Amino acid sequence: MLKISIPGSVLISFALLFASCSHQLAPPGHYQNEPITIDGNINDWVLPLRFSNADYTMHYSVTNDDKNIYICVYSKSQTWQRRMLKSGMSIYFDSKGEKNKTCALIFPIKKTSGASDMASLNSTRPADHATTIAQLVLLSDYYNTLGFVNMENGQYDIKATQTDIRIAIKQDADSSLVYEASVPIQYVLGKDLSSGSGSKDFSVGIILNATTTAPTNRGYQSHSGHGGNSMGDSHGMGGNRYYGQNSYASQKAEEDWYTFRLAYKKPD
Repeated sequence: MLKISIPGSVLISFALLFASCSHQLAPPGHYQNEPITIDGNINDWVLPLRFSNADYTMHYSVTNDDKNIYICVYSKSQTWQRRMLKSGMSIYFDSKGEKNKTCALIFPIKKTSGASDMASLNSTRPADHATTIAQLVLLSDYYNTLGFVNMENGQYDIKATQTDIRIAIKQDADSSLVYEASVPIQYVLGKDLSSGSGSKDFSVGIILNATTTAPTNRGYQSHSGHGGNSMGDSHGMGGNRYYGQNSYASQKAEEDWYTFRLAYKKPD
């Protein structure tokens, strides 16, 4: 029988190629040794929070224990705060470590035009910001659920206890905004976390909704101090944005995903 000898260097090359093509697991997440009290206070969290969006206007962290996934979102940006409270935000959970949007906690929910009028959402005067945010927080009093295991899709009062989801949102004295939530792992996996069940990739996505808002000065062409008219940002060097009679300012949805492996406490 003919024997074929394969050089060791070739075998090593094949091994390296196989390793490079194999799936690399995401890093393990952070185990939460003490349950977090969901009250809108950031002092339960390790600061600074671990992640941020591209513009550094929002920071967030995600941890878990055997029972819950904990999320904290923090922002000092007045623009980001108003957008989040007006247009709404969703927290997605993907047990396959991808970016599927079939399981979500939706809070805050997009405000209706009536609520927008009540909260004076078109106000841009700095002195009005704290009042506007306080009104919007009061109006953020219920949440929606989508795709959780053994739980009906629907709308729930933020203070109700018929589910084990906990949410709090609070404006601090320094005008920062803190959002906290805890979601039972069994609502996503169908069971509590046990040794080995966190060995697969898991993803949490924080999605700020797209927004379309009517401009304050319709049909008015404002000018910057540098002259020239541009369709660019209203604070840019090339001039302010032109708003026609039926024009609207719009922003695309903002997505921030964190992929990790659920952390579990190893038995003593």
